[in-house]
Amino acid sequence: MNQVFTPQVVTPIVVREVPVAAVRPLRHRVLRSGFPEQAVHTDRDDDPGTVHLAAFAGDEVIGVITMFPEAFPEEPGQTAARFRWMAIDAERRRSGTGTTLLRHAAAFARDAGLDLMWAHGRDTAQGFYDRLGFRVVGDGYLDEITGVSHHSVVIETAALLDG
Repeated sequence: MNQVFTPQVVTPIVVREVPVAAVRPLRHRVLRSGFPEQAVHTDRDDDPGTVHLAAFAGDEVIGVITMFPEAFPEEPGQTAARFRWMAIDAERRRSGTGTTLLRHAAAFARDAGLDLMWAHGRDTAQGFYDRLGFRVVGDGYLDEITGVSHHSVVIETAALLDG
């Protein structure tokens, strides 16, 4: 009896800095579906210090993150990068895309001399942040726009690069 073996081809994930227009479609689809497309644009998107990263599998954007310098309110004496709008295509979750994206973001933060990385992470993603070593700081809150609960998460930039 002949068996046919079909190898599974894995497309490598490549992360690149991109213009904001490249991150908005996935932001909208994952984080603000059902809202107008303008709901995924913020004033910080166009700041010169803002970095937009996209994870690609071939030509397809499968993950995005936006990052900019902003002090972490609970540790104002340290330099920090705040990241927002992190979104991974639903079919690519648990594939390593989010970790790859955050590690690339950490390299940008390190190169900019920023000691911490922080976000208001969705509670539904808390396990992801825990596995990477993020600390939860303070009380949670309910986002008034989406109705989704969040907590502040923070990590030393170097810890993401060492992981």
